[in-house]
Amino acid sequence: MSQPLSGHLLRGHHRDWQVLPAEGRDHISGRIKAGRSRPGVTRFDPRCFLDEEDVLIELALLGVERIAPVYRLGPDGTRVHGFIEGVPLSALRPPGSPLTGGELDQLTALFGELARIPPVAMALVHRCPVPGRPRTSRDFLRGLVAFTRRRVYARHGRPLAGLFQTLGVDPDVLSVTSPLTREAARMTNRPFCLLHGDLHRDNLIVAEQDGQLWTIDWELAMVGDPLYDLATHLHLMDYPERQQQAMTLRWAGAVEERLPGAAEGLPRDLPRYLAYKRVQSVFTDVIRQAVAVREAPAGQLAERLATAGTMVSRALHRAERPLGLGRVPSPGVVEGVYAAFSAGTPMPPAPPRAKPEPAKARRAAPAPPSAAAGRAAPAATRRAARATASPRERSGSG
Repeated sequence: MSQPLSGHLLRGHHRDWQVLPAEGRDHISGRIKAGRSRPGVTRFDPRCFLDEEDVLIELALLGVERIAPVYRLGPDGTRVHGFIEGVPLSALRPPGSPLTGGELDQLTALFGELARIPPVAMALVHRCPVPGRPRTSRDFLRGLVAFTRRRVYARHGRPLAGLFQTLGVDPDVLSVTSPLTREAARMTNRPFCLLHGDLHRDNLIVAEQDGQLWTIDWELAMVGDPLYDLATHLHLMDYPERQQQAMTLRWAGAVEERLPGAAEGLPRDLPRYLAYKRVQSVFTDVIRQAVAVREAPAGQLAERLATAGTMVSRALHRAERPLGLGRVPSPGVVEGVYAAFSAGTPMPPAPPRAKPEPAKARRAAPAPPSAAAGRAAPAATRRAARATASPRERSGSG
């Protein structure tokens, strides 16, 4: 996600960007942007590639369209991106609003393009150690839960254990015996392909040049289960319910055409990935907002406390069921929790936890499709789409 700072500066989660004219460079048309890593930024998602530029170059070689070109400048070959002139889709279609049919068509085509890129096509730039790479969808989800447990909570959230406890969040939701992890063992295995990993309204640019959607911010791209890319997209896009259902059906048809088997088990497994994404967002937002509040200048503390209240309460609301919350604290209550955290005073008691669901209810799931969802089970796919509908909220993890 990129947010304007001032003038020709842009701030992303992981890098700051300077937008510059390409004067005197005949091989470049338009402006360019040069990135600089932001030191000390906490990463909440696994990464398969060291540099976004590596991904963009490979995509260009594979014929993927409407992505930023990469150029080398100067004697040291510094790599910069072509700047896509336009506005983020979020500026025209705010979260919760529907997209046009043409915009849905373009997103569907993008998912189809990604489905045709197998892991071997990215082998030269894939940096994850080969022995540790997941081979099945089951291992893929287990690995995601383990990453959030070890690399997010254990490294950055454990010092905030009191904050999580006060908000009613039990870190054991990420344990190896948790329902999230147990559900991973029930996943249908699907063939892997390239994933964008962070496809939301701020990472889609409506270009001035042609009015088409251009895709930016490939830093969280990875190789894995294509259904995870759909779950991440639905979680971040905040579609109206009917359009979420339509996008799920479109996705199933597009990926099955390019990668047979990619939509197998969709009705059962999409809710599993969405449960993980909602839990992951809680850990991400609790930690990010704690850092923002802790580092707030005195004049900005009230504003950051209000933001923390809104963001964390919404994330908790979306993850209410997988977290087993009995009552979700309101934005005002969460703001009070963060105010006490900031002041170092005792925090209010945690909300009550929900009673465990009966084992039979926990095992209940939509009936699996009789064949790949994209070609023979549209009714089952529609049931899955309805089951994944969620309250309006956009909580990023990238």
